[in-house]
Order: sequence, then structure tokens, then C-alpha cells
Amino acid sequence: MISDQGVILAVDVGGTGLAGGLVEPAGAILSSRTVATERRGRGEGVLKNLLEFVAGLADDARASRRPVQGVGVGVPGAVEESTGRIGPDIQNIPELAHVPIRSVLQESTGLPVVVDNDVNALCLAEWRFGQAKGLRHVAMIAVGTGVGGGLILNGSLVRGAGGYAGEIGHITVEMDGRPCFCGSRGCVKAYASGPDLVAQVRELLEQAPSSIWSELTAGDPGRIEPPLIFRAADRGDAVAEAVVAKAAQALGAGVAALVNLCNPEMIILGGGVMEAGEILMEPVRRWARFYAFERAVARTRIVRSGLSKQSGILGAAALFLCDAAGRGEA
Repeated sequence: MISDQGVILAVDVGGTGLAGGLVEPAGAILSSRTVATERRGRGEGVLKNLLEFVAGLADDARASRRPVQGVGVGVPGAVEESTGRIGPDIQNIPELAHVPIRSVLQESTGLPVVVDNDVNALCLAEWRFGQAKGLRHVAMIAVGTGVGGGLILNGSLVRGAGGYAGEIGHITVEMDGRPCFCGSRGCVKAYASGPDLVAQVRELLEQAPSSIWSELTAGDPGRIEPPLIFRAADRGDAVAEAVVAKAAQALGAGVAALVNLCNPEMIILGGGVMEAGEILMEPVRRWARFYAFERAVARTRIVRSGLSKQSGILGAAALFLCDAAGRGEA
């Protein structure tokens, strides 16, 4: 049984860093820490760093005199539910591909461990602690380095046969469109992810240099990042406006596909790219309503995530808590 006085060791594994904390069952983050993701070899460096990081969180729990209920871990890739093994498509941290991370952590901590995709974790965080609380049908789209999705239908997380359910980033929205790292073309990700926004701006600037970009980047194309792209679009730069418009259309088409296929009550968009706010969110909603079946989308709220910047930590905790609830422990 989950104790109200207990804490979950919650870890969000990212391509550049680990973020973690002690989280109460009600969602309060008592303490948190971050560290760079050390990467070398075939996962040994990342895994060693992760084990040390979790041990540090356990030390924090002992110092707080709060009993540890278990460990929740969100990772940027598909996870095989039956084994807790990370799949081969973990683009940002390829060193962790095929690593049985659940069993490794269980052995090192002696605690129950739940590992799943980080966007599944975010979806559960919104469902347990956020604006989707009390709903039965919810989708989450995280737009950042990639474009990932999580899906809750009839009150249960949908993982699919191999953990790939909800991969909205790889829905095709333009036949023979931009190439995607997955090997296909015209995926939502190829137009809307942070790196793809930057790539499209650079491609267009090679064809037609712009004075506003020389000003924003001090003449260094390496400084082009999504926040600058949205600033330039807000100032009326044609290149930025075209790239943002295409990203919004791609995301809107992806949202519409979720509406038509799953008919959720709410679709939540989060991640670093969505921090741009209404300059992106408003056209995403507009395109979603344009492409979706009218009577289905009429009952779907399309909103931006309201969770804090520590949502990845909350998501990892939600993974453990929802798994425990499924076992009748919460």
C-alpha cells in the first residue's frame, strides 16, 4: 500500500541531463537535483551515472526520514513493458538501447521500479496531477528535440504491442516530404521538432539571406534556436513565419489524426517548442479543427501543458503511482 508519508524516487532521463527528485503521492516535489548525462562507450557511462544518481536520491530520502515506495523512470524511447528493456530507437541516448534498465535498477536499489517512455510519463502526470485529472480519454504531445505522444483511453495508458503506441511524431502529414531520422518522409517531427525548425530556417537562409537573422545571431548561424525563430516570426520575418506556419500545420494535422482515431476529451501539447505560446498554439488549434472530423473535434479541448518545468520528474513519479494503482496498491 502506498503511504501518504512515503516518497517516490523519480528520474527523468534526457539526452543531456538527468533530473530527479523525491515526490509525494499527492504530487509535491520535496527536493530535486540534476546532473549531466555522462556518455561514453555502449551505455556504461550513462548507466553508471544513472545508478549513482538514483543512489543520491535514496540518500536524500534517508536524510528526510521518509520511506521510499519505489522508483519511477522516464526515458526518451520505447520500453518493452514485460521486461523493462529499452528499445533500439532511443535517438537521443543510443548508448541505452537494449539495456534492461528496470532489472538493473531493481538489483541496485532493492526497490520496485517502473520504467516507461517519457511522454507516456508526462501524459500520466497531466492525468494524475494536472488539467486532465478526472478525464477518461487523454492524449499528450511533447514537442522538443523530437515529437512524442502518450495516450490514455478508458482510463488506461495505451502502450501497444511493442511500446510504440501514440507515436504522433511519425504520422505522415506530407507525402514525399522532408526526410525524417526514422527513415520515412513527411513526418510531423520533420517539420515541428526543435532541430527540424532550425534546419528549415538554415536551409531557407542559404537561399535568401536576411538582415534580421544577421542581427539576431550576430552573423553566426550556429546560434539559431527555436526561441529565436519565434522571436523573428513575431517581428514579421518571412523565413521564420514560413517555418512556424509549416510546423503549426503539421502539428495540427497530427492532432486531427488523434482526434479522428481516438476521440479524446483533451489533447495536451507540451515540451520546449510549445513554450512559444499562442504564436504556435493558435494555428495548431485552427489546423486541427480544419483537418479533423467536425463532430469529433467539437468535444476535444486542445490545450497547452500547465505543469511546471519539473514535469518530467512528476511524470516519472506518476509512472510508479499509476502502476501501483493498477496493482491495487494506491
